[in-house]
Amino acid sequence: MQIISNLIMKTKSMRKSLVLGFLPIVLLFAINNVNAQEPAKPKFELKPYGFVAYDIYLDTYKSLDTRDGELYFYPSKPQFDKNGKDMNVKTMLEMTSLTSRLGTKILGPDFFGAKTTGLLEMDFFGTSQDHVQLFRLRHAMINLRWEKSELLVGNYWHPLILTEMIPGTISFGGAAPFHSLNRSGQIKYTYHVSPVFRLTGAAVIHGYHRSKGPYDAQRYSGKPDIQLQLSFGNRKEFMAGCTAGYKWLTPRLYDDKDTLVTNKTIGSYDLHAFLMIKPASTSIKLEAVYGQNLTFLNMIGGYGMKTGSNSVNDDYSYTNLKTLSVWADIQQDMDKWSIGVFTGYQKLMGADDNYTTIKDYNLNDDLSYIFRLSPRVVYKADAMVIAFEYMLTTAVYGKTWDAKHKVTDTMDPVSNSRFLVRVNYNF
Repeated sequence: MQIISNLIMKTKSMRKSLVLGFLPIVLLFAINNVNAQEPAKPKFELKPYGFVAYDIYLDTYKSLDTRDGELYFYPSKPQFDKNGKDMNVKTMLEMTSLTSRLGTKILGPDFFGAKTTGLLEMDFFGTSQDHVQLFRLRHAMINLRWEKSELLVGNYWHPLILTEMIPGTISFGGAAPFHSLNRSGQIKYTYHVSPVFRLTGAAVIHGYHRSKGPYDAQRYSGKPDIQLQLSFGNRKEFMAGCTAGYKWLTPRLYDDKDTLVTNKTIGSYDLHAFLMIKPASTSIKLEAVYGQNLTFLNMIGGYGMKTGSNSVNDDYSYTNLKTLSVWADIQQDMDKWSIGVFTGYQKLMGADDNYTTIKDYNLNDDLSYIFRLSPRVVYKADAMVIAFEYMLTTAVYGKTWDAKHKVTDTMDPVSNSRFLVRVNYNF
């Protein structure tokens, strides 16, 4: 009996040892099993956004516009019938939803110590009037952010367009053509000297916002649009800065008779200054752009033939038209309401050399200046936005010019009144 009792005691002791020995393995297995059931943390985070838009607008004068009139520029040159009546005086009504937008912000894993983000955005605006209501790529960019610098590559706002400086206008296009309108492929590097002081350099190839003239003129030059920018301020209550840029165009590979190779290239500069102040609930924005051939920004002007430079082989040199554009935008926010007013002025300043126009190489080189005044009222309630804007745009066309294409006499002003109601459902 004693022997049997000893065997039973040894068996119980062995069981206890086995249980205690396997217990850590069982616990480890259980923990791993629980962890395996937990969803893995995603490497990417997507944040979709956008809005459904509805616009109804009424115009009183035939004008230069596109996409069924959604993107508006300025009144057309007056045309008179045999009785002296301006045929462009016409009431026009339109409704569209083609600015409805869909985008996705992307947060991803670090890359070489940089925080990575991306942006993909599109709308139904199309790339031309012939492609209206078709999908259009607006933005497709990647941004790498280090502690004191960041690198952006992809299709995004031209460096002259800072998101903090876009006017608060209701009409589509951000107050074009007074405010720059251009999205392009680019490589842009920004160095943050301090939390409020930034230096930016960019190399840009223009997309569907190209200079007037041959489509591949910038591509044939083999050079990008170079932009250098200095800005300071916290971007919320105050920001100011300036930009200088230079681009090259090679409009033709052959002379006009297609008999001889030509590599005539024209360069042009742009200068830009801006100021934004937001004291309390008031926003004040001021901006000026001056330069040569600013048509890539959808501004008036362009370039043409340098008078007298043409040879017997129909080859010639080019000269730029200069343009000045200034604008101001003021907005006051009051709970769910905001009121604002935009005003802009743009002037064609002539060329440095004697100028001869070339068809399709300019955007209305027959203009003297354009002017706009547009007050607005906006009501926002959660996802809904209802807004009204009255936009008065006046154009003064030239009648005579000197050799450098400076206006010496003008036609009578022509004006268009646009009444716009916009409804947005944001998400």
